[in-house]
Amino acid sequence: MRKRSRARIIYDILYHLAYRGSTTITGLTYIARMPYDRLENLLRELEKRELVSIAYEGSSKKVLITEKGLKSLEDLEKAIKILEKLGLES
Repeated sequence: MRKRSRARIIYDILYHLAYRGSTTITGLTYIARMPYDRLENLLRELEKRELVSIAYEGSSKKVLITEKGLKSLEDLEKAIKILEKLGLES
């Protein structure tokens, strides 16, 4: 099995949040197929870049996509399609 690119992982996360709505970090571990601690680090980075926001609901954290995240999702989708045409992404 081929290793997924960082761009593909971020795309998968943003896509899920855009089309399925907010979810918990634990729920995203299944979507991103990565351990909780690594995903948490990535989400912090995405939050700093204002692509996602993390809201606290009681004892759980909900992750939501931002407007900037939606725009970035569109850009990532275009970039991944180009890479797929070139055979550099699967």
